[in-house]
Amino acid sequence: MPNWGFVWMVAWPDLRARLTRFSLIGLAMAVVLSITLLLSAFSEGFNLRGERLLAGFGGDEYLVAAGSSGPMTATTPLPGGLVETVRSDESVLDARGLFLAPTALLVDGAPAGVVVVGTDGGDQTFDLLAGRGIAGPGEAVVDTDLEQLALGDDFFLAGVPFRVVGLTEFATWDVASAGVFIERAQALDLFAGGRDVVTAIAIDGRVDRSALPANVEIAGRSAAFDDIVSRAAAAKRSIDSFTATLWVLAVMIVGSVLYLAALERLRDFAVFKATGASDADLVLGLAVQAMIVGGLAGLAAIGLAHALRPVYPGLLSLPLRIAWPVVPVAVVIAAVSSVFGIRRAVRVDPSQAFG
Repeated sequence: MPNWGFVWMVAWPDLRARLTRFSLIGLAMAVVLSITLLLSAFSEGFNLRGERLLAGFGGDEYLVAAGSSGPMTATTPLPGGLVETVRSDESVLDARGLFLAPTALLVDGAPAGVVVVGTDGGDQTFDLLAGRGIAGPGEAVVDTDLEQLALGDDFFLAGVPFRVVGLTEFATWDVASAGVFIERAQALDLFAGGRDVVTAIAIDGRVDRSALPANVEIAGRSAAFDDIVSRAAAAKRSIDSFTATLWVLAVMIVGSVLYLAALERLRDFAVFKATGASDADLVLGLAVQAMIVGGLAGLAAIGLAHALRPVYPGLLSLPLRIAWPVVPVAVVIAAVSSVFGIRRAVRVDPSQAFG
């Protein structure tokens, strides 16, 4: 059994005596952890965008052309008349044709990636934050992520002038592609040569596969979600790799400082051993000291992450389920980092107390 009196003597007096040093360690650790927390939230934001986008379009399953990438990124058209065929199925509650066309528009001379959504006005399922819905050609409802455009602004799309009459939210495919809703007939004229086509059909209920032509596929909601987040797969991998690198950096920062602190306390450790402290007491004392610093750094990291949040454009939220694990993770990182100092402490000869 460890002697908790020795454990406390190893941990607390030194922590109080070197408060400035340990505060700087904690601050450095908090900065690194806050950045990892923001990156994790940013990565999670891709999933959140996918969930919100699917909620906006609705549908239990989707119909796409065979071989298409998926309902939210498909470019292979289906005949518009297929929507009525699907609606006639008794097991289908409703069916909506989607026409999506990824493109770019120039705003103040700068290109912006967008996804054009052809709508009939009344079938728009995304809530309006400001303005009104589309009433005719030349009008557009844009997502608020397209920050260059405000209510009443004019812009050109495929060489045709449009005016922003409404603002919506959650119609984003990724950080770089916001939704632009225009009249369906005009969207077909600009991007489908005037043909009556759809790129996908959102279905409420379940459609009978036997009643469908052979050149179509049914994609479930999970497949539609994967289709959205696949656009950001490379970005997510890069973010996750960088986050792992920062965890290693945190261990190195804390470990190096704790090791140097242990070198300065070799005589203290020798005295503890000479007066009856065991190696376990030293190990626990240094680990407790490190975990106190780590726990406080984790709490500080959460506050710092919220303070830095405005610096990160495209960050949707910093939910508690992402934020709270940083505290136990910080404690574990600090405990692992203390190994460097612990190894040096347990090798101290008690005779050094009398040298």
